[in-house]
Amino acid sequence: MLLGQVLAEALAGIGRPDARAGRPATCRACGDPAVWHRTTDGRWVLMQPGGVPYHLVPTGQRWHIAGDGTAANLAHAAADGTCRITHFAVCPLGAPPKAPHLLRLWRHGAARLGRLT
Repeated sequence: MLLGQVLAEALAGIGRPDARAGRPATCRACGDPAVWHRTTDGRWVLMQPGGVPYHLVPTGQRWHIAGDGTAANLAHAAADGTCRITHFAVCPLGAPPKAPHLLRLWRHGAARLGRLT
């Protein structure tokens, strides 16, 4: 399925039983599971499933999923608890992140794909 078709279906809500849960997806590059969420400006972002403690994620890469399923970048907001991260921040076929926790997630995926020696 082409990315444009995936986005068009996401925009139309096809096969989407609960908008708050996001749209399950698989990264076309690495094959990892992820979830599409609409952002506050109407774009779509591929998010990692589950939360990550805020203090492990660099400022500007912290996301929150609102009750209606909308993804909002917390920018420089400080918060307690957990946040979400984009899949692109840890996709093993992308550049390694600098943040230690994100780098661990990236290395785990890269090892799974045989990209680490």
